[in-house]
Amino acid sequence: MAGNGQIVVGIDGSPTSRAALQWAARLARSTRWGLRAVHVLEWPIGLTDGGPRTGPAEVLHLPDSAVDASYRSGMSRFFHEVDPLDAWELHFAEGDLGQVLVRLADDAELLVLGSRERATGGRVLAGGISHYCISHSPRPVLVVPLESLAEENQDGPRDASRAN
Repeated sequence: MAGNGQIVVGIDGSPTSRAALQWAARLARSTRWGLRAVHVLEWPIGLTDGGPRTGPAEVLHLPDSAVDASYRSGMSRFFHEVDPLDAWELHFAEGDLGQVLVRLADDAELLVLGSRERATGGRVLAGGISHYCISHSPRPVLVVPLESLAEENQDGPRDASRAN
């Protein structure tokens, strides 16, 4: 299946997902692709009392009413740190993190994840979720190391369209 000009990025509010979101936002702006930031909830954290309780099944799109308002607000603030374009979206889902991200990225150009492991010797070691996505996604998967956030904060944002 061909990509649809969209980047899917997994976020959880951590510094590593912040680095992934910032990297994905720069790429989306330079390519004029869409961006869908996805936060996968792990029951019962973040769900309202009336929210889905699916067990092993997945819910690929949770309605706002199923996500606790303060939890949704926190993720929304995190998402808005990249000054999202109007067409970009923050998306909530429920289920196994790796499986949900792979399924939601099935028709995207790229799946972007933050690395929980430090880059050493020029390599980024993939953690469990990253490894799952790399192994199971039919789309390209990019794993962004935390160090890219530190470099951006030191040097200012880099324009991917000028990088060679």
